[in-house]
Amino acid sequence: MASKHEGRFLIGITGNIGSGKSTVAHLFESFGAIRISADELAKRFTDPDTPIKEELKAIFGNVIFDSNGNPIKSKIAELAFSNAAMLAAMNALIHPLVRNQFRNLIALAEPGSLVAWEVPLLFETDAHTLCDVKVCVTANPTVAWERVKARGGMTRADFEKRNAAQLVLEKKKSLSDFVIPNDNSIEDLEKKSKEVFETIRNQAKGIL
Repeated sequence: MASKHEGRFLIGITGNIGSGKSTVAHLFESFGAIRISADELAKRFTDPDTPIKEELKAIFGNVIFDSNGNPIKSKIAELAFSNAAMLAAMNALIHPLVRNQFRNLIALAEPGSLVAWEVPLLFETDAHTLCDVKVCVTANPTVAWERVKARGGMTRADFEKRNAAQLVLEKKKSLSDFVIPNDNSIEDLEKKSKEVFETIRNQAKGIL
């Protein structure tokens, strides 16, 4: 078996909303991996200086722009997660751009690197085909919602809509190489994440 990215070993990290996948990605980074977040890359395309204003306008209309002509992120999210066609069009627009940025970043990683790539829609966008291993972080729906509620900025209805737009959790788990349950303390999550990371690192040693 060879790495899918010459000299680099790619770990895809996904999970349901509020599962703690971002926390696991940061933990993997603290263990020695390079962290890349698909969400962080995607958000740049709805920043004021986005190069795709016209494309966004074609999907959502002028209603998503403020008086200065800047995209309103919350309005984009509201429309996208209430309209399957708009969501599909937005994903078709943004995900290839994110993937191109990702390819550029991984090419800059030093040979021998482990790269932790956090992708909420890992399987839905076929991003898993780029990964050497896939990790799914899980949480009980009640626990996940409490975490999201504590962060603020999302209603229960929004939470349910975003979950509905993703592959069901059991399917994500079945498609993953590793599953990390996250229903307890951060110390418990760190312990489980360390065990999985060391297993992956040992696996990568035989390839890189």
